[in-house]
Amino acid sequence: MTKQEQVKAIFIEEAGEIIEKLDVDILRFEENSADFNLLNEIFRGVHTLKGNANAFGFTRLGEFVHHFEDVLDHYRSTQEDIEEHHLELFVGSVDIIKEVMTCELDALPELPSEYGGCLDRIKKLIASKKNLPIEDLLEEACGSLNDLASEFGLSCTEHFENNVVNTLQLYQASQTEGLSLYRIDLMLDADAYKRGFDHLLFLKLLGEKAASMKSFFDMEAVPPLGQFACDENAIRRVSTIVLTSQTEEEVRENFEFLFDHEYRVSRVEPVAAAAVRESASDVEKTQEIVKTASKVSSENTSASANSAKSTIRIDTFKLDELFDSVGELVIAQNFIAQNEKIRAIEDESISRTIETLSKITKRIQDRVMSLRMVAIRDTFDKMKRVVRDTSKKTGKELRLNIQGEETEIDKTMIDSLSDPLIHIIRNAIDHGLEADAEERVNAGKKVEGTITLRAYHKSGSIVISVSDDGRGINKEKVFRKAIERGIITGDENLTDSQIFGLIMQPGFSTADTISDLSGRGVGLDVVKTSIEKLRGKIEIESREGEGTTFSMVLPLTLAIIDGMLVQASGEIYIIPTLSVVESFRPEREIVHALKEKGEFVSMRGQHIPVIRLSDVFDLPVSERLEPWEGILVCVETEAGRIAIMVDELVGRQQVVIKPLGKALARLKEITGGAILGSGDIALILNVDELRPLIEASHGGN
Repeated sequence: MTKQEQVKAIFIEEAGEIIEKLDVDILRFEENSADFNLLNEIFRGVHTLKGNANAFGFTRLGEFVHHFEDVLDHYRSTQEDIEEHHLELFVGSVDIIKEVMTCELDALPELPSEYGGCLDRIKKLIASKKNLPIEDLLEEACGSLNDLASEFGLSCTEHFENNVVNTLQLYQASQTEGLSLYRIDLMLDADAYKRGFDHLLFLKLLGEKAASMKSFFDMEAVPPLGQFACDENAIRRVSTIVLTSQTEEEVRENFEFLFDHEYRVSRVEPVAAAAVRESASDVEKTQEIVKTASKVSSENTSASANSAKSTIRIDTFKLDELFDSVGELVIAQNFIAQNEKIRAIEDESISRTIETLSKITKRIQDRVMSLRMVAIRDTFDKMKRVVRDTSKKTGKELRLNIQGEETEIDKTMIDSLSDPLIHIIRNAIDHGLEADAEERVNAGKKVEGTITLRAYHKSGSIVISVSDDGRGINKEKVFRKAIERGIITGDENLTDSQIFGLIMQPGFSTADTISDLSGRGVGLDVVKTSIEKLRGKIEIESREGEGTTFSMVLPLTLAIIDGMLVQASGEIYIIPTLSVVESFRPEREIVHALKEKGEFVSMRGQHIPVIRLSDVFDLPVSERLEPWEGILVCVETEAGRIAIMVDELVGRQQVVIKPLGKALARLKEITGGAILGSGDIALILNVDELRPLIEASHGGN
């Protein structure tokens, strides 16, 4: 990858972050349009996006954000009240920015269908605010593009400095060994041309030895054409960011004939390519850091280094490698601690050393784990937009209540949660809440519905729930529909939770009407599949007339599993504790064997099939035990509860998941393996694939 490609990749990443923040901030501003500090943040984000987009040739995006910036600049300058339909235009403009960015990245020739209409409305709005006909505004825009001062300049010194700072950040991130980064400011006197100097002369000299270079012209002081004097320099300042192999002394030699006050060369200390730059919403703070880094004094250099160390962006691949290495360290430490030969040595110092090693290893594991954890706040913030748009589309008044947004979850799981949450929230608004205000009032509720989005820890897992205060689920209607669809026969003795779970079957829907939001029987089955891929499960609670809660129960991380270790026929297996309901030794009276049906155990009115691991994996057994002579572990599966028969419960342990080889990967009953402290390998059971074995081996139910 070339340096230019590296810089462009950084821009794309930062542009994505800016757009994500715009999406959240614009909704916050819609709720409180008197918050002009927030409007300033939105403006700065749009301005940064405009400068960077034009720099990398994304002209269509640059044109749109240029006009959007004009509107924002007007309102932040005048601080006049913003009409509701104009706020709607602001929100729609952010949508267009997101879509156009996608078009630019994919090099699509076609723009979003709403692009032209939205851009026209923005132009008309700014024209009305400037008391200009739209034709005059277009002429003014074209004129400014053709005017040299407007093309290269900025409207104010603040904008000029912002562009310089943003470019400096990008160059810092792409800096490689052997190259030095400089910021050069040229402030030539008015008589510089008469002395035989001009800016382009110096830029050409710099460019001859530069790996990459970018310049900014401050054209604010350039007079109108009628007052322009061609032999006088009116360009107040030219700032150049240059990446070169030259030393500072060699760079300064280019300006040796200028007066000292006419130029300034500042060497910028390198920042690792993975160092995180301050977010676009906090440009002022970024400027202070970069200005500090630009000074050559040792004190300021030290300060900038400390600032750079405060936050670091690291490739997740490197984190995964680190985590795997720590996993190996934990295994090695457990092996030492449980080694019989070492434990047989009666030496107090060795025991203390092993104990200290165990504590340090645990601390390292916890800290590395924390590196992968991020607050779920950003994901929850995105859901505000989903709620807003769905509310407007359905015409239902509602408010979103967010709780536990500081709850942390594995970074690798964050990206997979957006789609399931969107499906559940849309379903809650479209199906869960009553159809109109009259229906809610008749039910003794407020006209405004409530959607509660909550995240919290529970028994070593993360729970993300979506609740509504709507009509609830009609249990009888779901049961009848499931019988009609052939999903169940009607003879099953299902719990409320199992009945509610039927709505997540593919194609299942109790909706009387189909909308473009839900009601086609798609969505919830996708949610179920997505959550199961994350080794999680969905629980549904509902009270008719009061509301419904969908809870996604997820592991803290995908790299480690909390499991129950069991022994069967001399082999150790791991059952994910998230699936375990209870374990028990059954009484003989509650165990039944039916011809061609297999063995069952009766529990609380349910007949639960018994699974023997020795049968599943064809393990040799010296003596076939009866279920009441062993231990049954009751687990919840996709098809209902099953009881796994084992010889012994070994314990509960968190283990690092290891992928299986190609030979074992074909076994659906196994999801992975883990290395125990003894050095032995234990297989992790996929409990959802155990139930069909009964049907296959006993002829079906």
